[in-house]
Amino acid sequence: MTEKSKNYICSVFFLIFGAFLYVQSLPFKPISGKDLGSGFFPKVLAVGIIITALVELYLTYRSNDQTKDDPSDNDIKGGVLTIACICAYVALYDILGFLISTIAYLFFQMVVLSNEKNRNLKQFAIVSVLSAIVIYVVFNNLIGMSLPDGILEF
Repeated sequence: MTEKSKNYICSVFFLIFGAFLYVQSLPFKPISGKDLGSGFFPKVLAVGIIITALVELYLTYRSNDQTKDDPSDNDIKGGVLTIACICAYVALYDILGFLISTIAYLFFQMVVLSNEKNRNLKQFAIVSVLSAIVIYVVFNNLIGMSLPDGILEF
């Protein structure tokens, strides 16, 4: 199977998945008139998945790559390490708290997804710390939803 065929199949799958997610979020109604409701984020996520799938579908259509591709060891290793990072994040989230676990997850995920040519550990650390802090501040101060503090206990 060519890489282009794989991209078509994956794009269509995520297009269907995004549509399914959107339809499943429709029954969630806001509690009050001004409340966004619990269905808001799933709808945003579904629309993001649909848009991403459509962009990938378009880019695949426009590409001229017809070569056969064997799964490389790096792709398999990266996939396994990504799953390991996600499992570790979920397992340590309540113990370490949002900030520490998110910083560690983002850092290690960037290391996994980079290659020797574009690996910049200092930049990964800065992006991880700043992203986690911005998300924490937005949730705690703007949205009013506290995230687990874990061992930091603010």
